[in-house]
Amino acid sequence: MPSISKYVAAITLPLLLLAQEPTQEDLQKAMQNFLLLMEKSTEALKEMSQTEQKALPESRNGWMLYYKDVKNGAKVQKRSDLLIKTQIEYRYFRDQNISASTILVTVRNGIVELYGKVHSTQAVKKAIDLALTTRGVREVISYLIVKEPQKLSL
Repeated sequence: MPSISKYVAAITLPLLLLAQEPTQEDLQKAMQNFLLLMEKSTEALKEMSQTEQKALPESRNGWMLYYKDVKNGAKVQKRSDLLIKTQIEYRYFRDQNISASTILVTVRNGIVELYGKVHSTQAVKKAIDLALTTRGVREVISYLIVKEPQKLSL
């Protein structure tokens, strides 16, 4: 793993170049360092997000971040992002197992991101499945938080 000094250099070198007249070589080195930093950051994020990960608990009682990135293996017809978003939100509204008002749907170039809270991992899986089976969706990324309902003790 590269040392932190490389990352610091990649960030500070462009700032130093702004204070003086940079040469073509300085600009090229700064760009290479910046690209290396971005590549390493992307690799680290992908590595961290390969599995379901526990989120920092809001109150030590069952909060869990359900991260999942699912790609659509079928051939996807290009559609308007707004149309995809509207159709997914309508499908959530119609489904009795999903609280549509607690899930935020964003769509960009056919890639859907889901944010919000749900009451079970089954609801997350259903939300992902409904989004993924919507026409025009290439990929679904879930950032949903699962909060299992607490059992009342009398």
